[in-house]
Amino acid sequence: MTKQTVTNNRWEVLLRFIYVALIASYIVLMFDSNHDNNLLAAGLFTTYWFIRILRYAMKERAEGNKNRTLFHFGLSVIAGVAIVVVGVAYLFRL
Repeated sequence: MTKQTVTNNRWEVLLRFIYVALIASYIVLMFDSNHDNNLLAAGLFTTYWFIRILRYAMKERAEGNKNRTLFHFGLSVIAGVAIVVVGVAYLFRL
């Protein structure tokens, strides 16, 4: 294997670990007895989708699909704003 392949494999493993951690945290926080954690769980789930959408956008950009790239980047901006709103609402208990 080349050095580039090993680096890509490590990156993929790290991203999959982050995906699993976000989804597991979402499930734990959403289905516990404390209902105050539901907003944080929604933020974690939105973060999961934000990362996935950004990865799709980078993949589409590498393949040269401009319209799909703009679509995915637009969706990632919407998800990023949602993450900020959820974070502010959770921190300040709005």
